[in-house]
Amino acid sequence: MKYFIGIIILLFGIYIITDLALKTRYTRKRLSNGKNKSFKF
Repeated sequence: MKYFIGIIILLFGIYIITDLALKTRYTRKRLSNGKNKSFKF
């Protein structure tokens, strides 16, 4: 039972990290393609 809960927490953590990474990438693309053309990194 302990291992099962641990695996669920691990998968949930990975999902959150990937979701945040995708969101930041998407917003960065939107900013570079949008009005803020001076903010090119």
